[in-house]
Amino acid sequence: MKQINYDDIISQLKTELNSECAIANRYGIILGTAIKEFSKGKVIPQKILSLIANSQDIAKDLNLKKINSFALEAQDYNYLFTFNEELILISKLDLDVNLAKLMPSISVFLKKVGETSKKQEINEFSFFDFSKEIKKIEDTIKHEKFKEKKYSIIKDLVKFISS
Repeated sequence: MKQINYDDIISQLKTELNSECAIANRYGIILGTAIKEFSKGKVIPQKILSLIANSQDIAKDLNLKKINSFALEAQDYNYLFTFNEELILISKLDLDVNLAKLMPSISVFLKKVGETSKKQEINEFSFFDFSKEIKKIEDTIKHEKFKEKKYSIIKDLVKFISS
């Protein structure tokens, strides 16, 4: 199974979109990043993950079929969160960037990366033979019991002499 190199994808995105980006899995763990606020291996803040998780309910309340992204305007930048079932793409954009022009290309990109990550899921699992492990545990217990009984006479003698 070939691993996706998210750092390469991030560097390509930085070149194409002229912005810093980060990619997280559906659980919010950052897989690759160029954004210092979202470092690799860290988790997206819980409130943002809750907003993403509740996006279907929000869409329902607004009589929409689906919400694919949302933007947060900060003091110096916009943070654009685009998500699908598998991945979350975070883009750090200047305030003057036209989001309407950028959104379609980001959505298509995320869809393609999401399809690639689905293909890499493990389809076959090897079976773990618990009987071998249980046999090893039983053998260890028998061996320990034998060791315990082996020197019991000496222990009794030591106890007798010491009292």
